[in-house]
Amino acid sequence: MEFLMSESHPSRRGAGPSDSGSIKVDVSEMPRVLQRITALSLRYPGRMAVAIGCSLGAAVASLTLPRLFGGAVDQAQALLEGGAAHASEAQAALWGTALLVIAATVIRGLLTMMSGYQGEYVSQRVGYDLRLQFFQQLQRLSFGFHDRIHSGDLITRGMLDLEGARVFIQGGVMQAVSLVLLLGFASYMMLSADLTMGLIGLAFVPIAGWALARMGFLLRVTWLRVQELMAVLTLTMEENLQGIRVVRAFAGKSFEMAKFDAASLDALNFSYKRITLRFRAVSVMTVSFYGSMGLLLWYGGHKVAAGTMSVGKLTEFLSYMTLLQTPIRQIAMIFNAAARATSSGARLFEVLDLEPDIADAPGAKPLAPTKGVLRFENVDFCYDQGGKQILHGVSFEVAAGQTLGIVGPPGSGKSTIANLIPRFYDVTGGAITIDGQDIRDVTLASLREYVGLVQQEAFLFDSSIGHNVAYAD
Repeated sequence: MEFLMSESHPSRRGAGPSDSGSIKVDVSEMPRVLQRITALSLRYPGRMAVAIGCSLGAAVASLTLPRLFGGAVDQAQALLEGGAAHASEAQAALWGTALLVIAATVIRGLLTMMSGYQGEYVSQRVGYDLRLQFFQQLQRLSFGFHDRIHSGDLITRGMLDLEGARVFIQGGVMQAVSLVLLLGFASYMMLSADLTMGLIGLAFVPIAGWALARMGFLLRVTWLRVQELMAVLTLTMEENLQGIRVVRAFAGKSFEMAKFDAASLDALNFSYKRITLRFRAVSVMTVSFYGSMGLLLWYGGHKVAAGTMSVGKLTEFLSYMTLLQTPIRQIAMIFNAAARATSSGARLFEVLDLEPDIADAPGAKPLAPTKGVLRFENVDFCYDQGGKQILHGVSFEVAAGQTLGIVGPPGSGKSTIANLIPRFYDVTGGAITIDGQDIRDVTLASLREYVGLVQQEAFLFDSSIGHNVAYAD
């Protein structure tokens, strides 16, 4: 199943804001991505077990409240009907029920707090693990990958997408545990007590479920688009900050402000669409819920008037209905978290699952330099497969103590030749050897430790001069 939403694509390198197309989302990816995020939380089985156990305990404590309220109403009715003769007994029973309600509420609050704390702890730990994995992966991936993907998009994936995947553990998994127990047991108790009233009370579930499921799928599509627009916004700001001197020199402030405002407005308009989707679904859920409650009051009121049901029993049904309002609202939050986690997790795992184009060959050995002779043997190279060939049949040899100067116009391949020696890219034809050893057959660590390269563009880390000078050490 796929969802399509026609919108303009975010501007890429060399692309303008007018590029158009459609966002394609494969809904079949949802189980795989969510299962993978959930599996990350199982790296902390002890804390997850405590969180789930506390969540289940809180749900059980919640399910005792409707029975206690129903019994309290019947006790109060008995007090009124019995008069002064049984006043002390009924009053004592009411006090006992009140204490039980307070105890159940306190226990539920404590268990909910503990469950939330443990769930958030696991969620934050998973976020920490993913951040380390993502940053490590960026160090592993080849220059070709970084040439294709702008740093603004990678920052968005490593910040917003990672956060969207992480919060699913607390906002999705833990909420789903509580939802299943509350909805399942409350439904069972209602249906077993009175089938007709139970069906009336639960009539809103399929209506609300459909509305929320639809919202979940559409939120996934819109969230993916929001992430792309935020990447454009990040790119616009990043380029402006990097070129701030050029902007000031050419009085480009108005142009830059207009460009940033357009990108920001696109993100804002799409955020408004997400708000509309959410509130439309929540409105359907709320109307159907209170419609079912109204029918339950009408039908149950007739049974109370006919003497076939006590007021306390009707109160118990209404309390179960009120109790179901919380898990139904949780459905909206779970779908929201799942929609965001699916699109965010897919973008995050897309990077984490990549294999670097440049890696050690099986059985690669450390470089064993002897005379220090560098040789290019009929080297061909192009950056993109099937694209323009940058180098063709390049051959030369440089021995230790010799200097080679390569002259040519911009774009002729001078920097490319330098980048091929430490194997930032692999040749598409021919071979490069050092002392007769093909650089593709030696380990990258030993090769780059042996080859010294001065980049064409100077870059300084945000640190002292001493730290920048000593970076290679």
